[in-house]
Amino acid sequence: MAVQLLALFATIFGRMPLVPNVVTPVPYVPPPLAPGEAYRRDIARRLGIPSRYVDVALAQGTVPYSILFDHVRRGGKSRDDAMKVLRQRAPEACQEWLNHVEQWGLWTSLLLCHVRDGFDEDTDVKLLKSTLAWLDPETLGSDVLGPIGAGASLSPGNGPVKREPDEDPKPPKP
Repeated sequence: MAVQLLALFATIFGRMPLVPNVVTPVPYVPPPLAPGEAYRRDIARRLGIPSRYVDVALAQGTVPYSILFDHVRRGGKSRDDAMKVLRQRAPEACQEWLNHVEQWGLWTSLLLCHVRDGFDEDTDVKLLKSTLAWLDPETLGSDVLGPIGAGASLSPGNGPVKREPDEDPKPPKP
């Protein structure tokens, strides 16, 4: 029986190589850059925008807010690219607020500034209103519209709170 067991082990281990095949790693070499892509990158560098927006910028002159806010909504690298262009597009007064939004991840506040069926100027106004609300916290109790700008007040509740003065009691009802 020992001879049979030795023959079995010799058969199994006799077929296995003693030294495993070592595959030498081949360094990664990226494919050469296509001429069209090199041209797009060159134009993007000249325009100061990410290369994903070159076609839109050349066709329309600027990147529309709808594309930028969609890319902000997606997140990741597209959000970074959209924020870069949004900083160029947005009014100068909004730059600090955009820094605050990006630093603290307040993407919902930014997305609420987009006017889907309006003009780009409407989005600019909402960006400025959001910046004003961020800069001036004393406006929380006033009738200044919140960042969404759709008639919602910055104070909690469903709209501006109408308070009756305590000194003026209501007249009795007959």
